[in-house]
Amino acid sequence: MFPEKKYCFLIMDEIRNLIARFANSFDLKDWKGMQSLLMDNVNCDYTSLRKTKTTLTAEEYVQQRINALEKLQTQHLFSNLEISISGDQATCRCSSLILRRLQSDFFNTHAFYEFTLFYKNDQWLIGKIKQEVLWNEGNPKIHAGVVTT
Repeated sequence: MFPEKKYCFLIMDEIRNLIARFANSFDLKDWKGMQSLLMDNVNCDYTSLRKTKTTLTAEEYVQQRINALEKLQTQHLFSNLEISISGDQATCRCSSLILRRLQSDFFNTHAFYEFTLFYKNDQWLIGKIKQEVLWNEGNPKIHAGVVTT
């Protein structure tokens, strides 16, 4: 294997691990850990679920997740990661299933994500998040982060 390819695989492993830590931080309610994975400002496109597209500080992003998810049991499953790297920027596209439960009620989202990551201070950080909902199932009223029309 060429050294460049070996190095590229190591970077892809770092990115896969970062995305896994991001997903797990929701389910473990590890808000401090989540914040450590984000750039100071995060461009967020959740128009598909929340009708919002905005830039938030890392603190604001995490606080919104606390407000919406703290009372829920969740499981964020990410798979089919497609990673492309160009210099100090990477894109990771993946499929996701987000399970949410409040007592016997549930609200689940099947979605596609695109993350843009930036290499800063010897680490990869998430700077952009775009979620495209494929479909939802269950009761959206249990999730404060959903805008229903």
